[in-house]
Amino acid sequence: MAFEKLLASQLRKPSGWLGSWVVSRVMNRVNRKIMDSAVELLDVKPQHQVLEIGFGGGYALARLTQLASQGIVCGVDYSPDMIQKAERRFRRQIAQGRVQVQLGNVCKLPFPDGVFDRVSTVNTLYFWTDPSQGIKEIRRVLKNDGMAAVGIRSKEKMETYAVTKHNFGLFSPEDVVDLMRQAGFREVQVEHRDRDKTYDQAIIVGRC
Repeated sequence: MAFEKLLASQLRKPSGWLGSWVVSRVMNRVNRKIMDSAVELLDVKPQHQVLEIGFGGGYALARLTQLASQGIVCGVDYSPDMIQKAERRFRRQIAQGRVQVQLGNVCKLPFPDGVFDRVSTVNTLYFWTDPSQGIKEIRRVLKNDGMAAVGIRSKEKMETYAVTKHNFGLFSPEDVVDLMRQAGFREVQVEHRDRDKTYDQAIIVGRC
């Protein structure tokens, strides 16, 4: 029980050697498939301005940087240790002005209105203090006709994991659809993959 509680806190906000060197690498490996799916569905173009919220170990941030080769990729994370890790990993791209990473909270994103073509966030919704406000903030920073992808494990799967008993908010894909529609997204669609697997992939995509 104590280990599960510790793991839950590290998944929410990785910190110290455990977060930087163990949890972040595990997140990259376990979440790789769902992050790949979210990136694929966003159809990122070379010139796009892209935001990733809760980039953790940086796997998807690297993918997005490759795809938006003529644009800018910004990353926001709640963990100072993940910011420092990303600053080391992406130091060349940061120096070139192609990548920006900063500490931030999804409920109050540190960007003006309408600056991004694409926004991605995967397996972070469970930890938001105000999911409705977070989705509204994503909508706010997107350009007209921009797209957002929110990736989650479905509630029915998450309920089977012991770690989620500790301060996780659980959501069905339909819950996320409702949040996105209420925030003003249109053409909201669900891509639900690997439903029969231990780790399913529910990616909810909406357009402004």
